[in-house]
Amino acid sequence: MLTELRIQDLADNIRQDLNLLKEYEDELRYETDPRRLTRYRQEIERQRESMTRYQQEYDELQKQVTGVPSAEMVDTANLLREMEAKPINQRLDQNQLATVLSIQDEIGAHSVPENELQETLNALQQALLEIRQTRLNDLQLVSEAKSLSEVVDDPKLDVTHKLKVSIPIIPLILSYETEVGLKSGLNLKGAWQRLKARVRGEQ
Repeated sequence: MLTELRIQDLADNIRQDLNLLKEYEDELRYETDPRRLTRYRQEIERQRESMTRYQQEYDELQKQVTGVPSAEMVDTANLLREMEAKPINQRLDQNQLATVLSIQDEIGAHSVPENELQETLNALQQALLEIRQTRLNDLQLVSEAKSLSEVVDDPKLDVTHKLKVSIPIIPLILSYETEVGLKSGLNLKGAWQRLKARVRGEQ
């Protein structure tokens, strides 16, 4: 019973932090004052530290659970993954961030056809796999690719959720792709261009 209460508290804390991160991202999207931009990015970095603590607590709780994980445990794991993907936004420039957030809004509003979502997800899966198999200098990108692969390969999550969480890494992969020449780069670039055209109202 105590474990269930702790899981519930943990999920609530993560939700609150996710809402805060969303507010910071919205501010970053339109902010032009360099000092404010720096402050928002510092706040996002602080959230990353909170996430590490949440992950440790989740791991401890997981050890106490025997048998099939409860719905709350699964839900909390998904929230943690979502939060883990958020700090990736910190590495995007303002234009990339605005595009990513607009695409996430479109996906969340279910205005992107299922086949387009699936094509994007397939291209992203190939790119993430390739990044994990290639020796890249950008260790942070490799680490992010590894954690997002767990999300995109999870059979329990739907396509919409997988993409909403992992969309922010696409601009980073594409900017890095020119250096390393990923085989999957063309597919991912095509899928990304289609999504961008959609949010610009060209489709």
